[in-house]
Amino acid sequence: MTKNKNNYKDSGVNIEEGQKFIDDIKDLTSNISPKYSLGHIGGFSGYVEIPNDISNPVYALACDGVGTKMRIAIQSDDLSTIGIDLVAMCVNDLIVSGAKPIAFLDYYGCDKLDREKGQQILKGILEGCAQADCDLVGGETAEMPDHYKSDNFDLVGFSMGINERDKIIDGSKIEEGNLILGLPSSGFHSNGYSLINKIQSGATSAEFLKKLLTPTRIYVKEVLALLGEIEINGMAHITGGGFEENLSRINANFTMNIDKTKWNMPEIFNEIQSMGNIHDDEMFKVFNCGIGFVLILSKENARKAKEINGSLIEIGFVTKESCKFKFV
Repeated sequence: MTKNKNNYKDSGVNIEEGQKFIDDIKDLTSNISPKYSLGHIGGFSGYVEIPNDISNPVYALACDGVGTKMRIAIQSDDLSTIGIDLVAMCVNDLIVSGAKPIAFLDYYGCDKLDREKGQQILKGILEGCAQADCDLVGGETAEMPDHYKSDNFDLVGFSMGINERDKIIDGSKIEEGNLILGLPSSGFHSNGYSLINKIQSGATSAEFLKKLLTPTRIYVKEVLALLGEIEINGMAHITGGGFEENLSRINANFTMNIDKTKWNMPEIFNEIQSMGNIHDDEMFKVFNCGIGFVLILSKENARKAKEINGSLIEIGFVTKESCKFKFV
């Protein structure tokens, strides 16, 4: 009896379609002039060169994903913004230490490659890289049938930044009396969506889902602009865990005091809070609640910073106490 011959395509992996998607990537990036990368996307690895103005370079690396915000994107049949989220969650972490993002890579794993959806994601990644002033230098697209089910997929990003060794911001220069300034968020960013998905449970309008898909604000250019003019003693990216978890990581010897009355929580947060009957404490424990990035500066540098960037809001101050964080 003759046995049936097996092939990769019948197992659910289409090599030819994958190669066409690589061609799609090359087409979409063909008109983009790289700032730091050498060569072209499609090789086995990507290279970057050190910017000329860096004399004693150290490299910062970060990895993150979009998380369950992808479920909103799938529900909305709109993958056009999650690529921006992917870049944002990585590069916003890099700049906390003062590093300038220069390179980005992505991993896209799916059940079956859909080139149209892949192109939506890639366009978002390229937009995010443009906002962060860094280069997409490569990535990986993987078809894994029976691992990713139905429309589910995974999206992970990896970013590299560069800094001068003596300019790393690690919170060690923070002093009592420093002020805490916040930069507004664009919404929920890419955190807390497991709770959001539970609350909205597919019953909300397309208009509301679109609000939930508002891409994460990328803070790279405005933070680097500030660093070019003033000294910043510490920074934090307000992601999962809200204010307490992220601010507690800066310097354990000081207490970060945050005054929630200093800004108005955007309406989208109020809507989710009302829909889910969420306590105020839980909101601030899970979400950024309208402040996506925090800077800690001396009083004089805080004054200068607000002159440079009018969107900065004074939201707190630093004291020398036994706890790391508290609301006042």
